[in-house]
Amino acid sequence: MAHELEIVDGQAKMFSGEGLTPWHGMGNVIEGLATAEEALELSGLDWDVELRPTAFMGADGQWKAHGDRFSAVRLSDEKYLGNDLSKGYHIYQNRESFDFLNAITDTGSGEAAFSTAGSLFGGSRTFITLKLNDAFTVGDQDAHDLYLMCTNSHDGSAAFTVSITPIRAVCNNTVTLGLREAKTKWTVKHKKALKDRVQDARHILELGFKYEDAFEKEVAKLMEIEVTKDKFFGIVDKIVPASKRQHDLTVDEIMAVWENEPTVNMGGGEGNAWGAFNALTYYTDHKEYRTTESRFNSIIGTGTQQGFAEALRPKMHKALLALA
Repeated sequence: MAHELEIVDGQAKMFSGEGLTPWHGMGNVIEGLATAEEALELSGLDWDVELRPTAFMGADGQWKAHGDRFSAVRLSDEKYLGNDLSKGYHIYQNRESFDFLNAITDTGSGEAAFSTAGSLFGGSRTFITLKLNDAFTVGDQDAHDLYLMCTNSHDGSAAFTVSITPIRAVCNNTVTLGLREAKTKWTVKHKKALKDRVQDARHILELGFKYEDAFEKEVAKLMEIEVTKDKFFGIVDKIVPASKRQHDLTVDEIMAVWENEPTVNMGGGEGNAWGAFNALTYYTDHKEYRTTESRFNSIIGTGTQQGFAEALRPKMHKALLALA
């Protein structure tokens, strides 16, 4: 199956709120935000997972349970999601993910706060975003919203992760700066119950506020750095991975965004490092990937194209600051 989004009976297991149609054109779209219960139903995540002993065939031809290794099975349809899990592996149910985000933000279970949610890789991974009330504007024009994004796995492939994600509202792309002053990610291995980690995770919100302050200061710094066409070309040419077929094309496409896309200059980005950085983030989030799923995975950080955007952004940020 080409899609990393789970497809069941022709329906993508995802929802998108705020009236935004997902770039892959699939899933349920609603106006506004959703409550946890609504999001569970709209995204098709209203199912549970349990561990079952892994079986093997003995020399006598009989199936026997492996006492130390387990498989993850979805109860709603008996679907196998992954194996080789230890007895101590703690399943974090989809409902727990929603409850966890509600708990660390003090959002009531009946409050509409969730923007997206969905199932990936046949149900083995999930993602959820909760919109925070705090929004900020750069240069009195360039609006940014803050989201908590939660990613989880049922197959042991990844830790449970909550991160702060700022999104430029004007073009719906993520803007991630590698700021030392404010870390934006919190992870926990599948060893303890999530409800026991609420207090530990609450600091992600404090870090989010610090991130906002640091972000605005960093943008102000970038706006003071002049960037000419030649300087920007030199940076892009250096940070884009070497490839006989793709390097020059990628460089040309990023340069075209910087020269022709008006939204990169919003909030005072024309001719400076902030506009240059916006050109890169616009490109990584809106460029034509080989498949729409590749674009989705580049942004969410999983599967095909994983790490493409995350690798380029800090390199661009560092190179732009070096021009000061």
